[in-house]
Amino acid sequence: MMKPEKLIIRLISLAVLASCELTPFEEDEKSIVKPEQTTVQETSSLFVQDEDNKVFTFETNDTSYLGANGYTLWTVPNANTSESFNPIAVEAVKESGRTEAGFGIVFCEQETGGRPFMLAVLINANGYYTVGKVCDGVFGHINDGWKNSNYINRGHGIKNTIAVAYDAGTKNFLLKINGYETTSFTVSEQIAFKGSRSGFAVVIADNENFPGKPVRVTFENK
Repeated sequence: MMKPEKLIIRLISLAVLASCELTPFEEDEKSIVKPEQTTVQETSSLFVQDEDNKVFTFETNDTSYLGANGYTLWTVPNANTSESFNPIAVEAVKESGRTEAGFGIVFCEQETGGRPFMLAVLINANGYYTVGKVCDGVFGHINDGWKNSNYINRGHGIKNTIAVAYDAGTKNFLLKINGYETTSFTVSEQIAFKGSRSGFAVVIADNENFPGKPVRVTFENK
């Protein structure tokens, strides 16, 4: 018969193991704001370009954005002028705002099938990323949702470079984060590169500390 002391130790060990198994799921839920639940809209006035036309700064502490599910705000100042896909590389820095709310790039913005369409790569300051598409103002994942990545530099004021290229042979987009090949993806929609536009996106969580602490993110085309 097991001694009471050993029984207690074993029960405590099992409890610790059970809690460890639950941790990743609980951490994911707390570490991500889901853009598919937000209101997605173009708000170019909040992305201010510097005098050298190199850096775009997004900043707001407007409490009207604290809706039921938050907002995803975007702008597309850059045009793809060739028939092929112009590779994109952007250095992004989240300086303030909820670390679980995403930020990143949008590209291939156009109409397809008579509907507004664009692709998006978002990361957050907790080390997660996702690839998605926005159709008729609704965000949808195309790579099975958010994923944790050791390639992402975590925290406020930290630089991350997001780069997307296209392989015409395989018809796959290739995502690199901070120079590391992270994933590849494709889309079923018939999209054109020439005349499409690209730019930036910022997610505002519904629990931002407005107006005391703004959401501020800078983007620099590399």
